[in-house]
Amino acid sequence: MSKVLWPGRDAIGQCMRVAADTMPCTTVVGIAEDMVQRDLTGDQRFHYYMPLEQRSASGFAVLLKMRGDATSQQETVRRALQKVMPGQSYITVKPLGEIVDQQRRSWKLGATMFVAFGGLALLVAGVGLYGVIGYNVTQRMHELGVRVALGAQARDILRLVVGQGVRFAFAGVALGALLAYGASGWIEPLLFKQPAKDPVVFSLVGVVLLLVALAASAVPAMRAAKADPNTALRSE
Repeated sequence: MSKVLWPGRDAIGQCMRVAADTMPCTTVVGIAEDMVQRDLTGDQRFHYYMPLEQRSASGFAVLLKMRGDATSQQETVRRALQKVMPGQSYITVKPLGEIVDQQRRSWKLGATMFVAFGGLALLVAGVGLYGVIGYNVTQRMHELGVRVALGAQARDILRLVVGQGVRFAFAGVALGALLAYGASGWIEPLLFKQPAKDPVVFSLVGVVLLLVALAASAVPAMRAAKADPNTALRSE
């Protein structure tokens, strides 16, 4: 607000006429941080503070910073304020979290749904990859038995099977990242002051998916590495 009203100048000591141009000057004595009021997502940041003695309106709010649990001190605060403001009507005291809870509810619900669907998608991806790798190992048991009979070590079989699963997962992560990046314009309005193209989030999700793919590929890989080459060769 100070930058808009007095660009390039120090706001301290400037004259501001409150409520109407005919009002006497109110001198600016300090600059506070930007804040929002009544709307957590509002772009309006023009707010000013005045001493209670200079305020002409009858209704106002007092914001208190409490130590400890604010909810348990509601009645104590109400009684203390009622004594110093006897001319006012009954004073209502509420924790700030309760006041903004209605506005936060939709964001919390959205975040919960994102986490729930993301966890479900991760579980489905892990189970699906495990099934694909397991089926592929079963189909290739004859080939793997031949490899073992020709001198392949258990670590070679593990590397072969796990490598294939990780390659599948890497291709899926790359494709999913491109789709997520393209859809970020539709996703960002659902996020509360968070960018939809955060490279840290993309990197962490990619790492988690690769770790899940590694774990899903490890079980079929260990089963393939322990396979008896004689049994595998006689299967066909």
